[in-house]
Amino acid sequence: MAPSSQALKTLHELHGRLQAVQDALARGPRQIQAQKLTVEKRQAELEARRQKLKQLKITADQRNLQLKTNEAKIADLRAKLNLASSNREYEILSGQIEADTMANSVLEDEILEALTKIDQCQAEVKQAEQEVAAAEAELAKLTADVQARIPELTAQARALEQEVAEAEKVLPESIVPNYRRAVQAFGASALAAVEHGTCTSCHMQLTMQKIVELRSGKLLFCSCGRLLYLPETA
Repeated sequence: MAPSSQALKTLHELHGRLQAVQDALARGPRQIQAQKLTVEKRQAELEARRQKLKQLKITADQRNLQLKTNEAKIADLRAKLNLASSNREYEILSGQIEADTMANSVLEDEILEALTKIDQCQAEVKQAEQEVAAAEAELAKLTADVQARIPELTAQARALEQEVAEAEKVLPESIVPNYRRAVQAFGASALAAVEHGTCTSCHMQLTMQKIVELRSGKLLFCSCGRLLYLPETA
């Protein structure tokens, strides 16, 4: 005896419910992996900002050292200027002092600019640290939530697998191989309802002869490979 349309509809619905639970089980690890990548990205951004801050501090230290060296040189030149024995020597020393003083003025501007950049970069590092902490907290929460749901979802999947197996018993042995192939290929959409004479999966119009055969209880597969059934109201 061929299964009723309601039996096929129930089987279709069970496949859909099972697929939803299986998707939920698979979704959790994917979400965790995606969040891990987010954490790694935030950590990389933090490290890049830390390296930038380190380089800015090195540059500022180099400028400060150069400034102190120049100041010591100017002090030495001023001492020599006081001991100059000729106008020529005095002019040379004065020129050197003036040039080094101008160079120091440029260095001071560069140091101020470097310090401003350091302040900005320190703020960026702090922001990046907060982003890393937030991403890690989200990963921990997500992992805990996913792990907590696994037992319940696994139990639901097993129960639905048993319901599907029980519902499949109405299928005649003659169509089981094709049905199994459809399940393997299409999963939860291995069955398709026929509405307004059309397969709801591939939207192909069925011939009137096939509609009549379906109404008479004959089991048919659509050209797209799905097992067809007519809703009870059709």
